[in-house]
Formats: sequence, structure tokens, C-alpha cells
Amino acid sequence: MSNFKFSILKYCKVWLRLGKMRFQEYYIQSRLHSLFLISGKLVRFSFFFIFIIALLTKTQTLAGFSLYQTLLFFMTFNLIDITSQFFFRSAYAIGWMINKGEVDFILTQPINSLFRIISDNIDFLDLATLAPVIMVLGLVITRLQTPITSTNFILYILLCFNALLIAFSIHVAIIALSILTQEISSEIWIYRDLMTMTRFPIDIYSRSIQLVLTFLVPIAVMVSFPAKVLLEVLSWQWIILAFLIGAISFGVSIRFWHFALRKYSSIST
Repeated sequence: MSNFKFSILKYCKVWLRLGKMRFQEYYIQSRLHSLFLISGKLVRFSFFFIFIIALLTKTQTLAGFSLYQTLLFFMTFNLIDITSQFFFRSAYAIGWMINKGEVDFILTQPINSLFRIISDNIDFLDLATLAPVIMVLGLVITRLQTPITSTNFILYILLCFNALLIAFSIHVAIIALSILTQEISSEIWIYRDLMTMTRFPIDIYSRSIQLVLTFLVPIAVMVSFPAKVLLEVLSWQWIILAFLIGAISFGVSIRFWHFALRKYSSIST
């Protein structure tokens, strides 16, 4: 038990150290760049927020969901998207890490290589945009006409954690694929494009697209399911299926990662 606590503490220290290094490298040396970056993220978030309000002012409902219900989907999307980017941003640079031999260097270090790759590019500025998202999300929840029970709220939190597990699995699969092919893959940008589709309830899409976004690339499970459970429109069968999809995604991605690692040969060889 003491060894387990020591390992957790060690990895936390490494994670914080890497985050501090990136923060000093990117932002402390260029504070003006940091200011523009945060402002840009907040302005983009604000414009889309206004767009949804303007849209529903004219139409009243979207796929049967009211203004605040639709905003719940949008804010849940931002919560999951920003949090996953904060933790898994290194997946976007995996091609550069392979071509520059950074992966070769990481594999020689006495630490879990997947943890080290995932944690290589931590952006603490994401926390600056996450704070207003959480505040607006809380405001939206208080304005919902649906009564929020403690059970539904706990399930919402659990499904959000499940969403991060699925996001982790997708990013691991993309990293593994890049290591396997040793090429800069576009899968991460395909994932980003698909992810933006969940800004709105998936009910606005055709049945076939809903099935793809639920079972093939389960981003609907990441965003729509937590929002729907809070609105009491998600059955227990779908809730159980959501956690099952999360567990299967995690298991498959880890197995794929180990397979890619066994097949990997140094870029310099």
C-alpha cells in the first residue's frame, strides 16, 4: 500500500513539474501572448453562446429542447472538451514528438511511457477558461425547469468522468496509431470535428449519424448522455451502456497502445 501511495505521489510531482515547465516556457516569457490566447478562447466561447441564444429566440426549441436545456448541452460540451484538452493536449503534438526523436527519449526514462507522452504538453491556461464555463454551467442548471435530484446530479458527474475516460481512450488510440505508422496523422482533427457536433443535442441528426456518434465514435456518450441524465430523459439501460462503452474503450485503447509499442522502431533506425 505504501508503494502505491509513493507511486501516485511520484507521478503527481512529475505531472506538476511538466506543467510548470511548459507554463514557464510558453507564457511567463510572453505574457502578451498569454493575454491574447485567453482572450481569444473567451471571445470564441462568448460568440457561440450568443449564437445559441439568438437561434432559440427565433425557434423557441431545438429538437424538443428549450433554451436552457440546449445551453446545458453546450456547456457540458465545453466542460468535457476543455478538460480533455487540458489533460490530453500532447496527442496533438505526437507527430512532432516522433519525428524529433522525443518518443525515443521518453522510452528510456524510468516512468510509464504513456503517462509521460500524455503529460508532455500541459496548458494551465485552459483552467482560466474552465472557470467561467463551470460558473455558467451552474447558472444554466439552476434555470432548468426540470427538478434536479441528487441522484441525477451524481449520475451527471459520473457520466462526465466517464466522458473523460472515453476521451482519454480516443487520444491514446490516436497516439498509438501515430507511433505505429510513424506519421503525422489527421485522426486527431477528425475527432475534433466530430466533437463539435455534440455542441447541440444529437437528436437533431439522422438516426444513422446518432448510431455512429454513439457506438462507432462514442462522442455522444461523452456529452449528450450526461446532459440527458440531468434532464431525466435517459433510461437506466442507456446509463449502464454508457459506462460499459467507457470501460470497453479504455481496455481496447490500452491494448492497442501496447501493440503499437511492441511494433515501434526508432525513427533514427
